[in-house]
Amino acid sequence: MSLIRDTHPLTLKVMRLSRPALSDTRQFPLDGGTTPITLALQEAELNRPTQSGQVFGDLCLPDDMHPLDSFPLSETLVLPRAFGTMYLGETFTAHLCLCNETSLVVRDIGMRVVMQTATQKLSLFDNSGTGQQQQQQQQDEGLKQLQAGQPFNLQVLHEIKELGVHILGCTISYLSAQGDRRTLQKSFKFQVSNPLVVKTKVNHLENDVLLEIQVHNATQNTMALERLRFEAANPFDADDLNTVDGNVPVWSGSLGFMQPGDVRQYLYRLRPQLPSVQMTVEQERAIKYASALGRLDIVWRSAFGGVGRLQTSQLLRKSPGMFLIEVEDALVHGAEKGTVALEEPFVVRVRVRNVSEQSMSVSAVLQAQKHPMVISCGVVQRNLGSIDVGETKEMAIEYMPLASGVQRIGAMLLSDSLSGYTRDVDHLLDILVAS
Repeated sequence: MSLIRDTHPLTLKVMRLSRPALSDTRQFPLDGGTTPITLALQEAELNRPTQSGQVFGDLCLPDDMHPLDSFPLSETLVLPRAFGTMYLGETFTAHLCLCNETSLVVRDIGMRVVMQTATQKLSLFDNSGTGQQQQQQQQDEGLKQLQAGQPFNLQVLHEIKELGVHILGCTISYLSAQGDRRTLQKSFKFQVSNPLVVKTKVNHLENDVLLEIQVHNATQNTMALERLRFEAANPFDADDLNTVDGNVPVWSGSLGFMQPGDVRQYLYRLRPQLPSVQMTVEQERAIKYASALGRLDIVWRSAFGGVGRLQTSQLLRKSPGMFLIEVEDALVHGAEKGTVALEEPFVVRVRVRNVSEQSMSVSAVLQAQKHPMVISCGVVQRNLGSIDVGETKEMAIEYMPLASGVQRIGAMLLSDSLSGYTRDVDHLLDILVAS
């Protein structure tokens, strides 16, 4: 609470409205002595009434249990003695009391309350205008004039959406008894901190994205998550993988409570809005180069039901990009579950697609030295000819496995003779060679 009282007839008191807390009992244990002071304290404690109207002396408790030692909190609610910490996503509520402390009437009072941040200044209350609407507002608010000793009470609210320093500014203008226009000003500064620290980790699975989100409770209070929703950005749709037993979120119930310093991890799968078979080259390119993934919307409750809400900015990723020559598919022809026999030839069918902006003349050079345990049969260089934009061509490659176990195959160099573009493919797939 702050008080302004200079030579003005008006005083302004500003107080933040905060939720109360349960006070500590802080009871000292009494020894089993029989001194008059000890007996008096024991009798006063046993006869202390509870909120339900009973007294502790009437409760059925074991002889060895002290009534107030069983619970560390009392039934008394206390208001915070300090301003406390303001967090992003909470609602700032303040009570303002303007009072005429003199024996004279103060007239033509104009009051303006603003919230100033690093980027903007928002008006929370303003009746200092001169139009008909403002005059009506003055009459409705009872602030046109104040009689001797008359107070005017006002509550203002502001949803905190920015970090950093916030200033609550109050300006009161009035006519003194001498007819002079005077101004009373008060500013109230406080800091806004970040309640949650959100970190991300991105994994790519072809056109899909696996997004891991880490949420850290950076406050000094326990919070209970009430909603955790990810809003995917275009061109993605999000699948929430944070459910158990059907559609029950993992953050609901007791698992939604986060103690100070707790860290939770959540997983989402982002899929393109269109299936791969229906996408054009331009749409596929837009997905590959899209950096924005979406926003995370979090709603929580603090002690005594206080609500906080935080929506992150766009969660970004480093674009994986795309090759101008894409290897869409590689399948072992005639093999069962990717298993081939030792020293028996098998055929791999490879589909190559042109995803550039112009036609290509593509050739493939097999690089057997990279995976010597499975060698290629036939010619080393394959000419696929001209491939138009978005067109796919298939080639068949015969291999011979020389060692059993899991082996890699398909190292090759793809090149375009028209543009000079080349792509080095380390391997196409892994196979199991059975002896």
